[in-house]
Amino acid sequence: MTVAQTSYDVGTRRAPGDRRTHIITLLREADEPLSVAEIAEQVGVHVNTARFHLESLVYATLARREIEARPGPGRPRVVYTCAAPQLPREQPAGFAQLAQILAAAVAETNPDARGWLYGVGQEWGRFLTVKAPPFAVVDEGEVTSGVLTMLDELGFAPELERDNHHRRLWLHRCPFVVAGQRHLGVACQLHAGLVNGALEELRSQYRLTELTPSVGQCVGVLDIPPSTTVASVPVRDAR
Repeated sequence: MTVAQTSYDVGTRRAPGDRRTHIITLLREADEPLSVAEIAEQVGVHVNTARFHLESLVYATLARREIEARPGPGRPRVVYTCAAPQLPREQPAGFAQLAQILAAAVAETNPDARGWLYGVGQEWGRFLTVKAPPFAVVDEGEVTSGVLTMLDELGFAPELERDNHHRRLWLHRCPFVVAGQRHLGVACQLHAGLVNGALEELRSQYRLTELTPSVGQCVGVLDIPPSTTVASVPVRDAR
């Protein structure tokens, strides 16, 4: 039996942000639960696309599905509300200090700190990613959208920048960059593992192939590597 393959995204992807992040924002700011049709209209996508994203958010515990009570006749509506935590836009100084302490502890006690942290990040990247449905055609734009969603929910304020030759992934809030440069190459592997673990889970051809940290943020290159087996990612000096 031949199973028809269907893409799990239709319509135009939002850029540089992310469609699911947009949906979470709409749910969070709404005065009452929203239906699939209402979300589709506000986001500007097909109803089936809106339903897929909403169900993915429910699966990831970032939204709740409810059956709306109706006093009169008629079929009750399925509506959605936000379940995602409200993240602060600025990270407290104590968070950066804790990041520095943890990075130093791992770097100074683990002889393979880079590889170990990269592996930890990979496992968490796979765990935090909403997988594509079975037999879905891999849409690299939608894959990137899912990775941006994960990073956005973790508070990294991600942004994807494209030109004719490269895809650059900006992380505009990075606690390890703020924490200092001494163990930066070690700490960056956790972030690289998160991204690549998510890309692996979504069956993408792309991988994060390098990271360049600077003051308060870092930028990575997304490319198709010769091999998808990666043990760590080179960290470049921004100077």
